[in-house]
Amino acid sequence: MSVLDRFEKSVEGAVNGVFAKFGSKDLQPVDLSSALEREIDAEAMPVGRDRTVAPNEYRFKLSTPDFDRIEQWGSETLANELADNLTQYAKSQHYAFVGPVVVIFEEDLDLTKGNFNLSSESVQGNAVPVTTPDQQTQDDPMLEINGNQYLLTKEKTVIGRGSGCDIIIDDPGISRRHMEIDITPNGVIARDLGSTNHMYIEGHQVPIATLLDGNTITIGRTRILYWASSQEQE
Repeated sequence: MSVLDRFEKSVEGAVNGVFAKFGSKDLQPVDLSSALEREIDAEAMPVGRDRTVAPNEYRFKLSTPDFDRIEQWGSETLANELADNLTQYAKSQHYAFVGPVVVIFEEDLDLTKGNFNLSSESVQGNAVPVTTPDQQTQDDPMLEINGNQYLLTKEKTVIGRGSGCDIIIDDPGISRRHMEIDITPNGVIARDLGSTNHMYIEGHQVPIATLLDGNTITIGRTRILYWASSQEQE
């Protein structure tokens, strides 16, 4: 089974319950997943010898009947599953993103049933992955997660398993929106977002805490190192 076949089968299985009442002639989730795969392959762009960046925001324009049907049966579910599976497909192709993968549905009154348009663009998230020291142009706080470094460039950064998070971690013990890191005048604050398995700072379960340089945050099975200054880690 090819990567695309597995990708499409995964999407179909994930949303099968939601779209079970779609007729065979209606627009199917597999049609959208196939379009996403073609779009990401077409738009992925090499930016270095070992780095290929792909768009992370995908916008479907749908006919009114298709848009209404998707809204009725669960547009958020479909969008999340499509984004999650596209993220996994991108990993298999060694594509990188500048922000979280997001799928958006919009109504287009000019389209007829069964037809859609897909566009994509790169939209930077709140956390910028660091791949070379040259990217550290300013002194931002930084996280180290599973060997990857992320600069915290905005006031709020959401971490979790869901495709809409600023930093996505593939860990079954992590909730879709597990925790948030806020940069405030009084310090950098980690906040549990009501996760199932909670947040731990230096081994202690806490709902909220002000982070200190070198702190270890644990969510699920993942350890996160917090550094107050990215410059000190060069």
